Amino acid sequence: MTIQISTLPRDRLKWELTKTQIAGHSIWYDQGLDANGLTEFMNSIGECECPDLFMNPKNTPEIFIVTGKKDKHGKKLGMFGDTELGWHSNGNSRHNVDKILIALYCVEEDDNTCLSICNTTRPFQALTNEQQEYYRVDVDDAIIKNNTIYNLEEGDPELEFMEASKGSIRKLIGRHPHTGQEYFYFPYHFIERVWYKKKKIDGNKLIQELKQVIFKSQYQTHHIFKKGDLLLMDQFTSLHRRTPVYDNNRLLWRVACDYRKIM
Repeated sequence: MTIQISTLPRDRLKWELTKTQIAGHSIWYDQGLDANGLTEFMNSIGECECPDLFMNPKNTPEIFIVTGKKDKHGKKLGMFGDTELGWHSNGNSRHNVDKILIALYCVEEDDNTCLSICNTTRPFQALTNEQQEYYRVDVDDAIIKNNTIYNLEEGDPELEFMEASKGSIRKLIGRHPHTGQEYFYFPYHFIERVWYKKKKIDGNKLIQELKQVIFKSQYQTHHIFKKGDLLLMDQFTSLHRRTPVYDNNRLLWRVACDYRKIM
């Protein structure tokens, strides 16, 4: 019988979430969840993000609809559309990232669309001490710009939501608040400036160098969603990207929360 993560005892769930933090993600198959079941589960872990946007259903405001489908008037029904998504994590360009855990639950699948996840702790751990110190720089995580991880047309309500973040300056090497593991903070599409010991350095050169360090095949997992799949991703210890969606009936429910109720 398939393990149902939403019914696990609290101590087992905490352990599974700790493993998710370390690995960057975990995948749970054949989860019999409806919208209420998913939100109840995520609310049992922590406080959920509920921004009351067009992609948040009124009855379950914790859910973000992820689909390329549109209504009969051509209006978007969800976020992230049907185009390719570049490497990113939740909260890029936000000053404070507290909703660390992301759930993606598959309601309707598309066999031709693949999600790739890259662990961001293992590449750092593989470096020598000298190399690790070399990468302890500050990065300007700028406001999310259009035509980076994907393209949005002017007037798109999703673009307005994305551009609300003003950006922040962060360490390229972060430390996970629950595991203490160090990781690369590398949403490179949004990095505009880089400083080393308060001196500005060539950010593009650093980005190209780090792509070779981080995005190695041994650090990546590739997943094609099937109905009932639940993907959990820690947004500090992973980055993810998506190939284009060919069937706009594809539907995922996305929920973001912190860990405050369990850790």
